[in-house]
Amino acid sequence: MEARKFNKLLVIGMSTNVVARATVEDELVYFLRLKGINAIAASSVLAPDRAIVSEPHDVQKQKLIDDGFDGVIAISLREKKESTKYVSGTTTYAPASFYGGYYGSFYSYYPHMYSNVYQPGYYAQSQEIILNTSLFDVDSGDLLWAAQSETTDPSSLDDFANSYSKGMVNHLLKREIIVPTSSGK
Repeated sequence: MEARKFNKLLVIGMSTNVVARATVEDELVYFLRLKGINAIAASSVLAPDRAIVSEPHDVQKQKLIDDGFDGVIAISLREKKESTKYVSGTTTYAPASFYGGYYGSFYSYYPHMYSNVYQPGYYAQSQEIILNTSLFDVDSGDLLWAAQSETTDPSSLDDFANSYSKGMVNHLLKREIIVPTSSGK
């Protein structure tokens, strides 16, 4: 794909979770603007009920054109996997000293060291999130570019949105899928 300058991108998170949608959209818009790309979060211009989705395609297209948009970045959740795995216990051996204290005899050594020798197994939870990110041309409606990204065990929605957005914008610019229209902030 040839590098493309967009005058105004609409960033839209395809989610019914209004908070997650707005958080991801806002972060992506922030990093796009930081790099000199004019972008607007859909949550700031479209109604949460998504009434535009039920309108005919030509009406949707005209609304976007009338608002000055020439590109759309759509983000959708492809898959969210939760898994549990068992992590085996471990046995550790610590060398003993024979110079008095609780190491001086078996009767004081054994009770002290027993808890340090064996660590029981446990179950660990893991979460993997797979997102689809697509870039569309508003005028033609054509898909220009698409990618999948994976994140494992995000610590919070904010941290996830930040790392996803920073990585996605860097990828788009490095691969010259989009190019800045200005020098950024």
